[in-house]
Amino acid sequence: MEPENLDDLLDRLVAEYSDRVARGERRDPADLLARAPEPHRPNLERCFRMIQSGIAAAPRATAALQPGVRLDQFEIVRELGRGGMSVVYLAQQTDLRRPVALKVLRPGLALERRHVDRFRREALAVARLQHPHIVQVHAVGEALGHHYLAMEYVEGRTLAEVYTELGALEKPNGADLARLTGGAGAERTLEQALCALLVPVARALGVAHELGLVHRDVKPSNILIHKDGRAVIADFGLAKGDGDPGLSLSGEPLGTPYYMSPEQATLISERVDQRSDVYSLGVTLFEGLTGRRPYEGDSVLAVLERMRRDEPPSVRQFAPHCSRAVDAVVRHAMAKEPRERYPTALEFAVDLQAIAEGREPQALARRGGALARGRYVYVRILYFGEEYKSTRTFLGLPLVHFVPPKAPGPQKLAKAWFAFGPRALGVVAIGNFARGVFAFGGAAIGVIAFGGLSLGGLAFGGLAAGLLTLGGVSVGHTAVGGFAAGQYALGGNAAAKYAIDAERRDPEAVEWFRHFRPVLGVLPGADVIVKILDEPSRH
Repeated sequence: MEPENLDDLLDRLVAEYSDRVARGERRDPADLLARAPEPHRPNLERCFRMIQSGIAAAPRATAALQPGVRLDQFEIVRELGRGGMSVVYLAQQTDLRRPVALKVLRPGLALERRHVDRFRREALAVARLQHPHIVQVHAVGEALGHHYLAMEYVEGRTLAEVYTELGALEKPNGADLARLTGGAGAERTLEQALCALLVPVARALGVAHELGLVHRDVKPSNILIHKDGRAVIADFGLAKGDGDPGLSLSGEPLGTPYYMSPEQATLISERVDQRSDVYSLGVTLFEGLTGRRPYEGDSVLAVLERMRRDEPPSVRQFAPHCSRAVDAVVRHAMAKEPRERYPTALEFAVDLQAIAEGREPQALARRGGALARGRYVYVRILYFGEEYKSTRTFLGLPLVHFVPPKAPGPQKLAKAWFAFGPRALGVVAIGNFARGVFAFGGAAIGVIAFGGLSLGGLAFGGLAAGLLTLGGVSVGHTAVGGFAAGQYALGGNAAAKYAIDAERRDPEAVEWFRHFRPVLGVLPGADVIVKILDEPSRH
């Protein structure tokens, strides 16, 4: 059984059973159920029971729609595509002699009034939206048992098709996008050209939101490209949805999980608002820039689990050539928490326009650059105690790796340029046992080391050993501490060739330590150290 024929088969079985009931036949529908694939029989049997009990009535439309068939003033030319709820045909409106896109509700779904209501709701929703970047509705009606919606026909391709062709290129650029869409901007970078293409889409969504309509299914296949390069948003069939998952007879869900917002995809009771559309448009931009979607998986459940568990990845993780500015815009649009996204699609459009014109977007200033992102990661670590390893690397080593102190299992080594954990190794290492150029910890080894036990070129700690050391017990070439030992020593008790303490004050030691006065002056107890150095020499 070809997958594309499954919906038609189920529709025919429902229509056949409806005809039996209408003729007064009461025989078991087992023969009809046997003609359906095993996984879809329970749904089909449920439909039969609804028809038998009178809860629903299937349409009496058994004739297939094909070229030449007329629904009122619309004559079908050919099929354009199909989805879970409907089939779309190219048709000719005979009275006005213009082409239209005729969306026809699948007959099997018409047996439940809620599907018909949802189908008509799209017409009512879009009829309120007069915008050049929203597909317009011309008529809605019912003929030959079919519910239909006649819409503006956009002669061109979908953004999903454009993305597929861009993905086949080694290094797509703005000129490639302009060529595939028929638009201007060949001199722009890909991110500039793509943002310019999506600006009017974001504005159109903003207009819909101001009228209280949420699209809820924004994705590349619902963005149509006119031959003149103009992008329009289509398919408001889920607008102002009532939370019903809306399964088709074949079990395919309405909407696409790759582009759903987290609050929409997890089916929580939280109200889905305009920020859900902002998220979905952000995913659409992410895909255009990177050639992939942010969350991939072998099944719908795998995609939803990754969406629930993981933070959205950075654009620059998959497309390092993209600017930090566009990365900030996508991150802001795709924030996991709705309150952290653009509050409106119109504000999103402002930042898209800024990228298109080569200006700095507000999202970049709002995020505050790398330091703000670091604070964001720190808050997640602080509150959730999660291990964190940055996806960005340099010379094969992650930029940041954090291992929480109470991580389960054997003690893991945090290893990165900036490493944080009970055991840490990095250029900057912080932990109970830390090794690095700059090491901070209970035991620290580094060029510059701070710790209870510190060993390094410059060492600070309770017990410090190195070239220049400062600590309770300090051993080194130059040592400062309660007990200090070395070539030059300054402390309560100093053992050295040249020493400064209560008993000795070698002039050469005084001269030597004055070279380190800027360093010593920032330490705890610096006033005591400075006072010792400034005391007059003993004779």
